[in-house]
Amino acid sequence: MGMHGIWFNDAYYFGTDETTRKARNLEGNPHCIVINENLEELLIVEGTAELITWAQLPEGLPAASKKKYGWAPAQRAVGRMYKVVPRKVFAFPEKQIATAVTRWIFDENE
Repeated sequence: MGMHGIWFNDAYYFGTDETTRKARNLEGNPHCIVINENLEELLIVEGTAELITWAQLPEGLPAASKKKYGWAPAQRAVGRMYKVVPRKVFAFPEKQIATAVTRWIFDENE
């Protein structure tokens, strides 16, 4: 599902209301993927969505969100905040799909 979020300090942050299908799905299984919007240089990030508190948001994230989207996350507007730290990342450059697919592993157990 498409959604707004922001990369900040080597993690992806996003919010959703606790009543959404997304929140219910992540409660049952926090393993997820995040993809970028540029399909010509597709990145697929595998990770686990960790439910975090507003106090756990890194300093500077609201300002970065305001710069990117024109608004900062507000506790009243979003019920839950999540942090996804990459475990594996796959890169698929469309013009070099046969020769340049790349994988990075950040989890020592993989």
